[in-house]
Amino acid sequence: MTVQTIERSRAAVRRADAEREDQQITQPLAYGYLRVPCDVPDQKVRRLEQALRAFAALQGLYLVTFFFEFDCGSQEAFGELLTELGRAEAHYVVIPSLRHFARSVLLQNQMLTRLEHEAAAEVLALRETA
Repeated sequence: MTVQTIERSRAAVRRADAEREDQQITQPLAYGYLRVPCDVPDQKVRRLEQALRAFAALQGLYLVTFFFEFDCGSQEAFGELLTELGRAEAHYVVIPSLRHFARSVLLQNQMLTRLEHEAAAEVLALRETA
C-alpha cells in the first residue's frame, strides 16, 4: 500500500464519518482497529471494514471509525485508539482477530489488558484466528 493510497483511504474514512455526524446515534459506540501490512490490497481492507461494520451492528454497536496500524511493530494508532476511547467514553473495540493486535500472544494479552484498564473497553473479535 503506497502512502498516496493510505492517504486516500484515510480521506474516505473521514468523509464517511462526516456524513454520519448529522445522524442521531443511540447505540453504544465502538471503534475498529486493523493492522494493515503494506502488501495487503485496498479491496481486502475495504472488505474487512465492511465485515467489521456488519459485525458491530449485529452486536448492537455503532462503529464510529477505524484506527489503522500501517507500520510493523508500531502502536501509534493503538495509542490514538486508547485516547479516543477515553475522550468519547466508548467501551468497545472491534477487530478482525487478535492477530491484528500482534502475532505474539503475550503482546496481544498486554494490549487487551491496557484496553481493559485504561479505557474499560471490551474487545470483540470477528474471528478467533488469522
